[in-house]
Amino acid sequence: MKYLISTYIFLGILLLSCQPENPKTLFQYIPHNKSGITFKNTLKETPEFNVMNYSYFYNGGGVATGDINNDGFCDIFFTGNLVASDLYLNKGDWKFENIAKSAGVEASGLWNTGVTMADVNGDGWLDIYICRSAAQNPDSRRNLLFINQTSKDGTITFTEEAKKFGLDDPAYSTQAAFFDYDRDGDLDMFLLNH
Repeated sequence: MKYLISTYIFLGILLLSCQPENPKTLFQYIPHNKSGITFKNTLKETPEFNVMNYSYFYNGGGVATGDINNDGFCDIFFTGNLVASDLYLNKGDWKFENIAKSAGVEASGLWNTGVTMADVNGDGWLDIYICRSAAQNPDSRRNLLFINQTSKDGTITFTEEAKKFGLDDPAYSTQAAFFDYDRDGDLDMFLLNH
């Protein structure tokens, strides 16, 4: 009996001594007033446009990250469904600035879904491809390709050139992925539609 009690006490001490001192977390919350990121994909149903007549209403928008100005910091693009999309330039130290309007990539008034950053034209600068959906008129749901025109002085602007590249697909698109499928040295695109 004495031996059994000693064993239980030893095992109890052993188990208690193996507990971690402090739990380690992988992520840390950074509030919007510190980061400058204030994007909200606000959805307001109307009698004409709601989940009953568009079943993908609550699928949400897309998010892409990439270094659009080659400064070594990851920038963030958020697509808006019923609101303008936002492009946040990373200024370092977890501080971001919304430059969507000055860069020409807001794509407002459109139902934007997925977004991908890739160097589509191979010039060393990330471009932005936005998928679109929802609109009944095919011309109102053509996907957008914003080609990066960042100047030598660091001014960041984009021009919309999806038609020029043959990527202005009018299908109900959800997301695109760019990769060199045929191994010919340039990017090909896989487009997911619904």
